[in-house]
Amino acid sequence: MHSQPPAVVMGNLMMGRCFTLENIPYIGITTKNDKRLFYSKACLAGYALENPSVNEEATLEGLIRIGREYGPGLPLFYTNDAQLKLVNRHADVLHEWFVFTMPEKRLIDASLDKHLFDSLAAEYHLPVPPTFHKDDVSDPDALDYPVIIKPTSRIHWFQSSVIKELGSQQKILLVEDAAAFKRYKEKIDRENIDYIVQKYVRGSEAQILSFHGFYDEHSEPLGYYCGRKIRTYPYDYGLSCSLTLIEHEAMTRISLDILKRLNFKGPIKIDYKLDEQSGELYLLELNPRYNMWHYIGARAGINLPALAWRYLAEGRRSEVQTVYETGIKWISGFQELLTFRDMKKHGLISTSEWLRSLSGHRIYQTYAPDDLKPVVYAAWDTFKGGVRKIRKIF
Repeated sequence: MHSQPPAVVMGNLMMGRCFTLENIPYIGITTKNDKRLFYSKACLAGYALENPSVNEEATLEGLIRIGREYGPGLPLFYTNDAQLKLVNRHADVLHEWFVFTMPEKRLIDASLDKHLFDSLAAEYHLPVPPTFHKDDVSDPDALDYPVIIKPTSRIHWFQSSVIKELGSQQKILLVEDAAAFKRYKEKIDRENIDYIVQKYVRGSEAQILSFHGFYDEHSEPLGYYCGRKIRTYPYDYGLSCSLTLIEHEAMTRISLDILKRLNFKGPIKIDYKLDEQSGELYLLELNPRYNMWHYIGARAGINLPALAWRYLAEGRRSEVQTVYETGIKWISGFQELLTFRDMKKHGLISTSEWLRSLSGHRIYQTYAPDDLKPVVYAAWDTFKGGVRKIRKIF
């Protein structure tokens, strides 16, 4: 084992920067051809591997090659569902070269399949909204609308014709009545997409809250914090474009209790939604993987990937870290501007309201004054892409 093994980061620039902030060397791996993380200060080397959602075996072979090159004992970090699925499925093979902590297989399977998650929620009495598998909906007219349609797995969801027709990156579909449900059902069933139907929890995307932590092999937390979405793109049910950290005693208490009962291990993100009418907190998802929230957490005082690396690489753990700054805003600049444009167009926000919502200490998806090489690379890559498009025209 290395005296200081580098982290192996299957992810993006934000995950890479978590290690750069602590001067922890890492090996960057992109499975989506996003090479910005190769240029952060702490990156030793960068590798572009196949997307595991397209060719899992090729991704696995690439990881094994990296393991052989750098030797065993490499802490492994994975950041999306396809990567989590690969690591879960091939854990025995990967443990020969990498170290990582995960919950039991059935918990991961449930996190990747919303139908299995529904069964898990019933077993552990998790506070989820009323949920039905598509096969259990025999009469759409009998549903209590509005409801949402949510794919049991998002690995191929964004490539589906349903989402492409909408021209957006919606993670769910809001359905107001039986007629709309039947229209969506016909299109989705045509593509053999498995999905669940869930009672809609009223409230904007700003009511989406989340708990983040890392748990050791004894199911003890090393650190945790809470967050809230500010906006998404598109502004209804899209991907996060602005985030902040909050303190939320009730969500923390509920999350710690759930994770203790699950005997949880490894990284965790629990998504909730606060019902704007009843004030009740509903659990939406468990995500046992690393994610972009870790960057704002690291900037705010709790660097979960660094805590995990010290535990995995050196067996070190300190007192549980729970103190963090709550004023920081994380922004994905271009998507945030698009969301502001669309919300203003529909009378949902004014310019002054938007500016006030982003006041204070801001950090960004790519720009960081203390780590500029990825910014230069991103600008150059965007310029080259524009030149290629112009050449095709002429």
